[in-house]
Amino acid sequence: MKVKVPNKTFFISMLSIFLLIGCYHSDKPTNQYLSLLAGVSMDRRITIVGDSLGQWSDGFGLKTKLTPGFKVTDISIAGYSTQDWLQNKNRLNEIPTDLWLLELGTNDAMVYGTSGFEPRTIELITFLESSQTSKVMVTTIPLTNMASIRETIRTNNQTIRRLKENRSNLDYVEIESIFESYTGEVPLYPVSDPIHPNQIGYEIMGEAYRKKILGI
Repeated sequence: MKVKVPNKTFFISMLSIFLLIGCYHSDKPTNQYLSLLAGVSMDRRITIVGDSLGQWSDGFGLKTKLTPGFKVTDISIAGYSTQDWLQNKNRLNEIPTDLWLLELGTNDAMVYGTSGFEPRTIELITFLESSQTSKVMVTTIPLTNMASIRETIRTNNQTIRRLKENRSNLDYVEIESIFESYTGEVPLYPVSDPIHPNQIGYEIMGEAYRKKILGI
Protein backbone atom coordinates (compact mmCIF):
# COMPACT_ATOMS: atom_id res chain seq x y z
CA MET A 1 0.00 0.00 0.00
CA LYS A 2 1.39 3.36 -0.96
CA VAL A 3 1.25 6.00 1.74
CA LYS A 4 0.66 9.55 0.59
CA VAL A 5 3.27 11.89 2.04
CA PRO A 6 2.10 15.44 2.76
CA ASN A 7 3.74 17.93 0.46
CA LYS A 8 6.07 20.74 1.43
CA THR A 9 3.29 23.34 1.44
CA PHE A 10 1.38 21.32 4.03
CA PHE A 11 4.38 21.16 6.35
CA ILE A 12 4.98 24.91 6.02
CA SER A 13 1.32 25.65 6.80
CA MET A 14 1.33 23.43 9.87
CA LEU A 15 4.59 24.95 11.08
CA SER A 16 3.14 28.44 10.75
CA ILE A 17 0.09 27.46 12.80
CA PHE A 18 2.29 25.87 15.45
CA LEU A 19 4.46 28.97 15.74
CA LEU A 20 1.43 31.23 15.92
CA ILE A 21 -0.08 29.18 18.76
CA GLY A 22 3.25 28.87 20.52
CA CYS A 23 3.84 32.63 20.47
CA TYR A 24 0.40 33.47 21.88
CA HIS A 25 0.14 34.45 25.51
CA SER A 26 -2.60 35.92 27.66
CA ASP A 27 -0.80 39.08 28.75
CA LYS A 28 -2.96 41.35 26.65
CA PRO A 29 -2.45 45.12 26.82
CA THR A 30 -5.04 46.62 29.14
CA ASN A 31 -4.18 50.25 28.68
CA GLN A 32 -7.27 52.33 27.98
CA TYR A 33 -5.64 54.13 25.04
CA LEU A 34 -4.95 50.98 23.08
CA SER A 35 -8.52 49.90 23.76
CA LEU A 36 -9.81 53.30 22.72
CA LEU A 37 -7.79 53.50 19.53
CA ALA A 38 -8.41 49.96 18.35
CA GLY A 39 -10.94 49.96 15.55
CA VAL A 40 -11.62 53.68 15.63
CA SER A 41 -10.22 54.31 12.20
CA MET A 42 -7.82 52.88 9.67
CA ASP A 43 -5.14 55.12 11.17
CA ARG A 44 -5.36 55.49 14.95
CA ARG A 45 -4.74 59.19 15.24
CA ILE A 46 -2.45 60.72 17.87
CA THR A 47 -1.67 64.43 18.07
CA ILE A 48 1.20 65.79 20.16
CA VAL A 49 0.52 69.25 21.59
CA GLY A 50 3.79 70.40 23.08
CA ASP A 51 6.67 72.83 23.18
CA SER A 52 10.30 72.73 22.05
CA LEU A 53 10.85 69.28 23.55
CA GLY A 54 8.29 67.84 21.17
CA GLN A 55 9.30 69.97 18.20
CA TRP A 56 13.06 69.46 18.48
CA SER A 57 12.74 65.71 18.97
CA ASP A 58 10.37 65.30 16.02
CA GLY A 59 7.54 64.21 18.24
CA PHE A 60 9.80 62.00 20.40
CA GLY A 61 10.23 59.66 17.45
CA LEU A 62 6.71 58.29 17.83
CA LYS A 63 6.10 58.31 14.08
CA THR A 64 8.55 55.44 13.77
CA LYS A 65 8.25 53.96 17.26
CA LEU A 66 4.57 53.08 16.93
CA THR A 67 3.46 50.20 14.75
CA PRO A 68 1.82 50.68 11.35
CA GLY A 69 -1.78 51.73 11.78
CA PHE A 70 -0.97 54.75 13.93
CA LYS A 71 -0.94 58.24 12.49
CA VAL A 72 1.12 60.63 14.62
CA THR A 73 0.89 64.37 14.10
CA ASP A 74 3.24 66.64 16.03
CA ILE A 75 2.19 70.28 16.26
CA SER A 76 4.55 71.21 19.09
CA ILE A 77 5.92 74.76 18.97
CA ALA A 78 9.04 75.96 20.77
CA GLY A 79 8.25 78.49 23.48
CA TYR A 80 4.59 77.53 23.83
CA SER A 81 2.89 77.22 27.21
CA THR A 82 -0.62 76.16 28.15
CA GLN A 83 -1.68 79.79 27.73
CA ASP A 84 -0.32 79.94 24.18
CA TRP A 85 -2.24 76.81 23.20
CA LEU A 86 -5.42 78.15 24.78
CA GLN A 87 -5.05 81.27 22.65
CA ASN A 88 -4.67 79.07 19.57
CA LYS A 89 -7.11 76.32 20.51
CA ASN A 90 -9.25 76.73 17.40
CA ARG A 91 -6.33 75.38 15.40
CA LEU A 92 -6.64 72.15 17.38
CA ASN A 93 -10.21 71.68 16.17
CA GLU A 94 -8.88 71.29 12.63
CA ILE A 95 -6.93 68.10 13.45
CA PRO A 96 -8.95 64.86 13.65
CA THR A 97 -7.58 63.11 16.72
CA ASP A 98 -8.34 60.04 18.81
CA LEU A 99 -5.70 60.71 21.47
CA TRP A 100 -4.14 64.04 22.45
CA LEU A 101 -0.71 63.88 24.05
CA LEU A 102 0.01 67.05 26.03
CA GLU A 103 3.69 67.73 26.77
CA LEU A 104 3.67 71.18 28.36
CA GLY A 105 4.94 72.88 31.46
CA THR A 106 8.54 74.03 31.03
CA ASN A 107 7.56 77.40 29.60
CA ASP A 108 4.71 77.73 32.12
CA ALA A 109 7.28 77.37 34.89
CA MET A 110 9.59 79.94 33.33
CA VAL A 111 6.89 82.54 32.55
CA TYR A 112 4.16 82.02 35.17
CA GLY A 113 5.72 79.93 37.89
CA THR A 114 2.96 77.94 39.56
CA SER A 115 0.39 80.74 39.14
CA GLY A 116 -2.65 79.65 37.16
CA PHE A 117 -1.13 76.38 35.96
CA GLU A 118 -3.98 74.22 37.21
CA PRO A 119 -6.92 76.22 35.78
CA ARG A 120 -5.15 76.68 32.44
CA THR A 121 -4.40 72.97 32.18
CA ILE A 122 -7.96 72.04 33.12
CA GLU A 123 -9.34 74.46 30.53
CA LEU A 124 -7.14 73.02 27.80
CA ILE A 125 -7.97 69.41 28.73
CA THR A 126 -11.69 70.18 28.87
CA PHE A 127 -11.58 71.82 25.46
CA LEU A 128 -9.77 68.88 23.87
CA GLU A 129 -12.12 66.35 25.44
CA SER A 130 -15.21 68.22 24.28
CA SER A 131 -14.09 69.39 20.84
CA GLN A 132 -13.94 65.83 19.49
CA THR A 133 -14.65 62.33 20.72
CA SER A 134 -11.12 61.87 21.96
CA LYS A 135 -8.98 61.13 25.00
CA VAL A 136 -6.28 63.29 26.58
CA MET A 137 -3.00 62.14 28.06
CA VAL A 138 -0.82 64.63 29.95
CA THR A 139 2.81 64.49 31.01
CA THR A 140 4.74 65.09 34.17
CA ILE A 141 7.70 66.75 32.49
CA PRO A 142 11.42 66.54 33.29
CA LEU A 143 12.59 68.92 36.01
CA THR A 144 15.44 70.12 33.75
CA ASN A 145 18.95 71.03 34.93
CA MET A 146 18.00 74.67 35.51
CA ALA A 147 17.97 75.09 39.28
CA SER A 148 15.69 78.14 39.26
CA ILE A 149 12.67 76.27 37.85
CA ARG A 150 13.10 72.71 39.13
CA GLU A 151 10.92 73.12 42.21
CA THR A 152 8.29 75.02 40.22
CA ILE A 153 8.08 72.18 37.71
CA ARG A 154 7.96 69.67 40.55
CA THR A 155 4.95 71.48 42.03
CA ASN A 156 3.19 71.74 38.65
CA ASN A 157 3.82 68.05 38.02
CA GLN A 158 2.09 67.26 41.30
CA THR A 159 -0.86 69.25 39.99
CA ILE A 160 -0.94 66.95 36.95
CA ARG A 161 -1.03 63.88 39.19
CA ARG A 162 -3.84 65.39 41.25
CA LEU A 163 -5.84 66.11 38.10
CA LYS A 164 -5.63 62.42 37.21
CA GLU A 165 -7.04 61.49 40.61
CA ASN A 166 -10.07 63.71 40.02
CA ARG A 167 -10.66 62.89 36.34
CA SER A 168 -11.19 59.21 35.60
CA ASN A 169 -11.00 59.82 31.86
CA LEU A 170 -7.52 61.32 32.10
CA ASP A 171 -4.12 59.70 32.43
CA TYR A 172 -0.53 60.88 32.43
CA VAL A 173 2.92 59.66 31.53
CA GLU A 174 5.38 59.80 34.42
CA ILE A 175 8.47 61.34 32.86
CA GLU A 176 9.75 63.20 35.93
CA SER A 177 10.50 60.08 37.96
CA ILE A 178 12.06 58.32 34.97
CA PHE A 179 14.54 61.16 34.50
CA GLU A 180 15.21 61.51 38.23
CA SER A 181 15.95 57.80 38.60
CA TYR A 182 18.27 57.68 35.58
CA THR A 183 21.69 56.32 36.50
CA GLY A 184 23.40 56.16 33.11
CA GLU A 185 26.96 57.37 32.67
CA VAL A 186 26.00 59.93 30.01
CA PRO A 187 24.03 62.91 31.42
CA LEU A 188 20.58 63.53 29.96
CA TYR A 189 21.34 67.22 29.31
CA PRO A 190 24.23 68.77 27.39
CA VAL A 191 26.41 71.15 29.36
CA SER A 192 25.42 74.02 27.06
CA ASP A 193 21.66 73.52 27.47
CA PRO A 194 20.06 72.75 30.86
CA ILE A 195 16.51 72.86 29.44
CA HIS A 196 16.47 70.51 26.46
CA PRO A 197 17.48 66.85 26.85
CA ASN A 198 20.01 65.26 24.56
CA GLN A 199 19.08 62.43 22.21
CA ILE A 200 19.23 59.90 25.05
CA GLY A 201 16.71 61.95 27.01
CA TYR A 202 14.38 62.27 24.04
CA GLU A 203 14.67 58.54 23.44
CA ILE A 204 13.67 57.85 27.04
CA MET A 205 10.62 60.08 26.67
CA GLY A 206 9.62 58.50 23.37
CA GLU A 207 9.85 55.00 24.83
CA ALA A 208 7.74 56.02 27.83
CA TYR A 209 5.04 57.38 25.53
CA ARG A 210 5.18 54.33 23.27
CA LYS A 211 4.77 51.91 26.14
CA LYS A 212 1.91 53.89 27.64
CA ILE A 213 0.03 54.07 24.36
CA LEU A 214 0.49 50.37 23.63
CA GLY A 215 -0.17 49.34 27.20
CA ILE A 216 3.13 47.52 27.71
